[in-house]
Amino acid sequence: MLAHFIDSRSFQCGYFKDRKSLFEEYLLEDVSEVEFEYLLAHGMRHFGDYFFRPRCQDCHQCIPIRVRTEEFKPTRNQKRALNSCNDIEVRIGEPRYTEEKFELYLTHKERFHSLQDDVEDKQNFRLSFYVNTPFGVEFEYYLDGKLLGVALADQTSQSFSAIYTFYEVPDKKMSLGTFSVLKQVEYALKNKIKYFYLGYYIAENASLLYKASFRPNEVYIDREWRPFRNAQGDFLITKENLQWKNSDHLVKATTHMELS
Repeated sequence: MLAHFIDSRSFQCGYFKDRKSLFEEYLLEDVSEVEFEYLLAHGMRHFGDYFFRPRCQDCHQCIPIRVRTEEFKPTRNQKRALNSCNDIEVRIGEPRYTEEKFELYLTHKERFHSLQDDVEDKQNFRLSFYVNTPFGVEFEYYLDGKLLGVALADQTSQSFSAIYTFYEVPDKKMSLGTFSVLKQVEYALKNKIKYFYLGYYIAENASLLYKASFRPNEVYIDREWRPFRNAQGDFLITKENLQWKNSDHLVKATTHMELS
């Protein structure tokens, strides 16, 4: 793995207007499968070659969350979400850029205030999702031949990581977002992939609460994964203790640019 270190600076948080964000961030090239799984297991996310994880000084609300796929049990609401999308055709393959997907992405962003600062130009969109994706997999969702949604993810032999999903909703009765996650979990289970990473969970942000509904799950706190919500829906960690303080550097400069 070749690592380029970034001099990180704070910026406006996309989830809380009164807070600043700070990332531990790198540009990483030629990442092996073992290295990639190590990065995921320690709270790292990525868009293309850009890898990051939170290192905020005064807020520790972003918590990595994952599901052990073999233990996953869909809830009644999730089963209804599947039924609401019975007519959706799912196509799975390697990430493939099209103009139609970029336009769908822009339309999706208009529905969510927290996404307004995300990239809007075509070049950054392609670099984030469609360039240098050695572990990439893409889910396309069609209704009557029309593209309704796209879910981008990574897969290895042990890990599946949901990266980004964008879609339109032609019918309010359709729960396409939940449907998408369930189809990805189904895919991971079919391929005997052990862990399904959902990104970051924030208890104080309504748009990210849905992640805890995919259960049982576990969260990354104090450098270890701990059970968070069981199959019955009970929370096993209180909000007061639901904090992740990232105080170290996952990638360190050595002669061969090895992981720490």
